[in-house]
Parts: sequence; C-alpha cells; structure tokens
Amino acid sequence: MNASATPTPPARESHEPVSAQAIFPIREYIAIVLHRRWGFLLAFTLVACLGVLYTLHQPKIYEAVTAVIINPEPPTINPLESSESQQWFLRDTYYDTQLRVMQSRYVAGRVIDDLGLADDLVFLNLHDIKDPDILKKRRDSIDPIAVLLAGLRIEAVLGTRLVNIRVRHSNPELAATIANAIATAYSEQNSEHRLESLNNTFEFIDKQFKDNEIKLQAARDDLNTFKENHQILYSNPIEQQKITNQRLDYLHNKRVEIETQRQHAGYILAELRAITVDVKNVQAFGALLETNALENLMATCRLLQQDLQKQLITYHDKSPQVTSLREQIKSCENNVLANMRSQVQGQTARHQALVKLNKELNDEIKALQGEALKLDQLRLLYEQFESQKAEQERLFEQSQKKLNEVSLNRLLEINNIRTLDTAIVSKTPVSPNLLINGAITLLAAFIAGALLVLVLELLDISVRTQQDVEQRALLPFLGAVPKYPRSNRFAGRNAYRFIIENPQSPIAECVRTLRTTLSFLLPRDRSQVLLITSAQPLEGKTMTSISLAVTSALAGQKVILIEADLRRPRIYKALGSKGKGGLTAVISQEQKLEEALYHTEVKGLDLLPCGAIPSNPAELFHTKEFAALIDILQKKYDRIIIDSPPVTVVTDALIMARYVHGVIIIARADKTPIPMLVRTRELLEGIQAPIMGVVLNDMPAHSRGYGGYYYYSKSYRDGE
Repeated sequence: MNASATPTPPARESHEPVSAQAIFPIREYIAIVLHRRWGFLLAFTLVACLGVLYTLHQPKIYEAVTAVIINPEPPTINPLESSESQQWFLRDTYYDTQLRVMQSRYVAGRVIDDLGLADDLVFLNLHDIKDPDILKKRRDSIDPIAVLLAGLRIEAVLGTRLVNIRVRHSNPELAATIANAIATAYSEQNSEHRLESLNNTFEFIDKQFKDNEIKLQAARDDLNTFKENHQILYSNPIEQQKITNQRLDYLHNKRVEIETQRQHAGYILAELRAITVDVKNVQAFGALLETNALENLMATCRLLQQDLQKQLITYHDKSPQVTSLREQIKSCENNVLANMRSQVQGQTARHQALVKLNKELNDEIKALQGEALKLDQLRLLYEQFESQKAEQERLFEQSQKKLNEVSLNRLLEINNIRTLDTAIVSKTPVSPNLLINGAITLLAAFIAGALLVLVLELLDISVRTQQDVEQRALLPFLGAVPKYPRSNRFAGRNAYRFIIENPQSPIAECVRTLRTTLSFLLPRDRSQVLLITSAQPLEGKTMTSISLAVTSALAGQKVILIEADLRRPRIYKALGSKGKGGLTAVISQEQKLEEALYHTEVKGLDLLPCGAIPSNPAELFHTKEFAALIDILQKKYDRIIIDSPPVTVVTDALIMARYVHGVIIIARADKTPIPMLVRTRELLEGIQAPIMGVVLNDMPAHSRGYGGYYYYSKSYRDGE
C-alpha cells in the first residue's frame, strides 16, 4: 500500500482564523497570568518582601510645622517713583520672593548659628558613629546648612497669606525647635532688612532734599535777578505785554480813522484845486465843502446886483448911486473870492495836518510793536525762570514729604511678619508612610510579576494556541484535548475507561470532535489507516491514540490499535494486555495475527501490542511482511490507528508513514517547542507523508487559544 494513492488532506491556508482578536483580549491576559501564576507569585512575593524590609529599615521621621502670616508689605518710600503697573508687579512678586528667602542659605545659616547645630551630632545624624576618626571625617564632609535645607519645606496656603514652615527630622524635639527658629530668624532678618532699607532710603532722600533746597534757592535768585535786570519790579512781562497790546489796538483803530479822514481831505482838496476860483463856482465850492457860507455871501452880492438893476432904471450909468452900488458889488465879490481862496488854503492845511498825524501814528505803532516783541521775548524767558522755580518748589516739597514719612517709619519699626502658630513636638512619624509604602509595594510587586510573566511569555517558544500551529509551524490544526485528571493519566490498567466512564467530560467531547473531523478528511469507502506520532517523547500520543480508538469504537466502527512504538511501549499496560506475542512476532511470522490480537472490553476495539522489542525496530518496518500486515488489517477493520515513536528521535514513524492515509502529529501545549514541530513537518514533507494536522494535547481549560474548552470544563464541573 502506498500513501500516494490516498486522499490528500486539505491544503494549509495562510489566513488567520476567525477569532476574538478584534475584541479587547482581557481574558487572554488573565489566561497568561494564570498560566504563569507561579512566576507571577514568585516575583510578586519577592518584591513585596523587599518593600516590607525597606519599610521596616527606614528611619522614623517626624515633622514639625510653624505657621507664619506674611501681611502685605507696609508702605515704604521708593526713591524713584514707579508706575501703577510696576507697583502691582512688585506686589505680586513680593510673596514669591519671601518664600524663597525663608528657604535661603542665609536664613538657614542664622538658624545653624543660633542653635549651634553645626556641632550637634543628633542634627547631623552622626550620633551612632563611635569611631572618632570616621566621625571627624564625616563631620568635615557634611554641610550643616544643606542638611537643614534638605529637611525644610515651605508651603504657601492657597488663597491666604499663611505660610507653613515644615521641618522633618528623626528627632521630633529638634524638628520643632528648628521650625520655630526658622520663623524667628526669618522675621528678624526681615526686620533688619527693612530697617537697613529705610536707613538707606533716608540717606538718599535727605541728600535729595538738600539738593532740591539748594536748587530752589538758585531758581529764586535767578528769577529775581532777571526782574532787576529788566526792571520788572511791580508786574511781570505778561501784564506789561497786555497793556502794550491794548495800546497797539487803540493806535491801530486811531490810525484807520485818521487815514480815512486824510484820504477824504485829499479828495476834497484835489477837487477844489480843479475848480477855478470864481464867483460862478461858488455853488460847486459850497457842495464840496459842504457849507452854505459862500452861498450866503453870494446871496448878498446878488441882492446888490438887483439893487443895481433897479438904479439903472432910474439913474444913468455914471451916476453916483450906480457907481456906489457897483463898488459894493465888486467888494462883495472880492470878499467871496477871498473866502474861496481861504477855504482852499484851509483844506490844504487840514490835509497836511492829517498826513502828519498819520505819520506820527505809524511811528508810534512801530515803536510799540518793537516794544511788544521785546516783551514777548522777556515773557518767554520769564516763564522759563518761573517754571524752573515752580518745578524746584514741587521737588522740594515732595522730598520734604518723603523725608518726613521715612523718618516716621524709622521710628515705628514696622514688621509685617507674624508667627501665628509655633511648632509643637510631634508624636507620630510622617515617614515611613505605611499606607503609601504599602500601595507602592503592592503596585511594584504587581508590575514585577507582570514583567516576569511578560518576559517568560516572550522567551517561551512552545506551541500554545491554534495560531501557533497554523501561523508559526505552518501545520493544519485538527483540535485540542484538555488535560486528563491526574488520577487517570497512565494510572493502572483501566486508563482507557476514562472516556467510557466520563462521556460528558471536556476530554470526551474533544476526542469526539477530533473523530468527526477525521471522518470528513479520510476516505469513507475503505479502511482508514492513521499514524499518530509526535515531535518528541512524552507528548501524550499514546493516551490520544487510546482515546481516539475508544471513541471510534464507541461510534460503531471496528477499530484496531497497533502499538508500533517499539522504543517505549505503554499501550499494552494501559489496556491490560497479558499476551507475550504481538506486532514483532506477527511480522517475523512467529505468531499468527489472531493469536496476537487482544480483544478489549470495548466492543469493536482490538489491540495489537508491540510484543518483544527487537534490536533493530526500524528494519522491521521496512519488511514486506509489515506492508502485508497493513493490507490484511484493512480488510478486517474500519479504522487502523498506529501509535508510533517521535519523528525527530527515530525514523520508525517516517518508515510507517508510507503505508497510512494520514499522519496526526501530537503536540503538548506549553511544552512542545515550535522549532521541533517545524522540524517534524519538514521531515514528514520530505518523504511526502500525508500530514493531516496537529492535535494539541494537555490544553489548559482556560487557554486563550481555545476558549470553548472553558465553557465545557465549567459545565462539566457544574454537573450539566
């Protein structure tokens, strides 16, 4: 019989099996921890013990607390004025600065000197050293200030002006003393610093006050000198400039009036000069001069003319009456002409007077304008001197006010630091904190256990899950069999009765599933020959062979189980076979087949034990008698199950693989190395053996790779 004539099992597929990978694998993590529970407990216990020992060996530390109130800084005199925003900035940073001052080396040094802590062995934690040389060397290497600052913590109470000074030390009385001393030293240095600052400020402002006084007197002297030099004794240039401006305004108005009159007089004069001095033009003269005097004189002349005309009617032209009237008329007309000439002369004189007056006004205006310009310049100089004097007066008054305030502050000696609660001796240590140490220890122990489990899991190369079989060993997965109870694992002659007596157990269910899977994979029209092997010894292939044979027989098949492991045979013990013959005797034709068969109490199940162990088992399976034996058994049985030695140990299984329809590889979960399983696959593929797949033996019920067994095992325990 040749295995090449048998149906080939389904080809291995590289795709991942459908699993719960998309779901958060919390159950898988729990399964890993349960599987590695002893390693987890070992690491957990070790770290927990170390944490307990560390806590027990920690020195007891006590804490003392002194509460201090930092009031807002009292009003102080700043020599240089600052803006409101700068004042707020200084106010905000003041409290932060005070917290830094409390934990400064200066304050710590004062406490060291005040309490004499530099020579206090208890404070320096050197009181346990007995050797003088070592003690001296340690004292020389220790900085007392650093020791004090190491145990000091300043804590500002949020939303208040309270500050807690916390001091920790192994001596509770010393811790309280140091806390109170720090508050006292800080308050004293604050008062000293404030007094020193006030003294420095007083000196600065006093010098500033004297300088301002000298400058003020100089400004006053300069102003008086300026007044004397410019004859400003009773009024200032501003008032004089006002008077001059008023005078200019009057002269300007007056000049406009005179200029108007001058222009009018010039016009009248020009018109008069353009008219001939004649009695005929008396009316024109009168209209220009706007006077009736010439008309009145001319009216007299006309009356005389009328009298002449009347006399000419009575008297002749040479008569004395006519001659007298003519002389009167001529005298009257001469008088009119003289009056006209007088008017022209008068108008000329008036015009000349107005021209002269206008010139005088212009000269006076120019003189006043020059005086106004000089007064404007004097005003600017005067305002400068006056402004300098006013500024020096302001600075003098300001420095005088500041000097008075600083003097008052120096007398008051205000300190804005006040101790609210002094430290008391604590009776309860703050370190070690058992609750925190316990929580940290438990957390560290848990992390250590988890890390050890992770390391073991990463270093573990054994096959554990279906994914390991399919993806890493590249072999088909046929199923898994849970662990047998310890009482039935190769225990006595009736180990095979476990399946019979526990048909609802997870083991029985899994073996039946394996039997069903094989029924679909193997040919149904003839006898099925199965070779069960493993990668290395003690993988559970013998128990799997027995269980599969019993399950197949219980299903109505006629089954024969061949014990072909001639190196370490065990089946004959498990099934209680007492015969001396067996497989080796049948192959060597020393015994007939019927005589070598052992009929078990399971109906349909026969056993062909190994018989006597030869010196060369591998050569025995190369014989034609073995092939003939397989042909004979195929005619009599529905299923032939051959239990063979491990593939990587001896070549027996590789030789027998030529005569079977399928090879089943048994691997023990969490034990069989994947490289060994890969090597088994390579050896079987090298001879073209019909590999059906792998059965994982001893699979834990909580295995993350085959979660269904958890359900079955729970149901089995609950009696369902």
